[in-house]
Amino acid sequence: MCLRPWVILLLVMLWPSPGSAKRTQDFRHTYEQVWRSAIRLIRVDQGFPIRDRDKDVGYFMFDYQDNGRGHPGSVEVVDVGKTGAVKVVIQIPSMPSYIERMLLDKLKRKLDTDYGEPPKGREKTPSAEEPEEEEDEDDQGKDEDGKRAQS
Repeated sequence: MCLRPWVILLLVMLWPSPGSAKRTQDFRHTYEQVWRSAIRLIRVDQGFPIRDRDKDVGYFMFDYQDNGRGHPGSVEVVDVGKTGAVKVVIQIPSMPSYIERMLLDKLKRKLDTDYGEPPKGREKTPSAEEPEEEEDEDDQGKDEDGKRAQS
């Protein structure tokens, strides 16, 4: 019995593959706090060069450094709005996905260290639901069809 094909198959399945998927995480800190912390994490703490950034759109591009080689990556910071959350998306397509997860974990620790625990939930904006209609005095005593009920 030849085990070689099984060993090769097992190695292929367990070998870390480049992550083509993006990693996302929601944070309850403000957009400003998340943006500043993400920039500082990548540029200052990790020492990765930032190639392009646009705060108004909410993204920046950087080069993840690994063994002297640069791998293009991006960070998106999105204010979700009604939920009070800020979503962060990190992509480094040529690296294993655990690298993206590691950077998100470091960002969470940085936010908690720099700004403390976030509030349980930021105030949600009231929805545009119509207020309940109050019963008009003229409608009192009328049945479903709008006819006066017999007394």
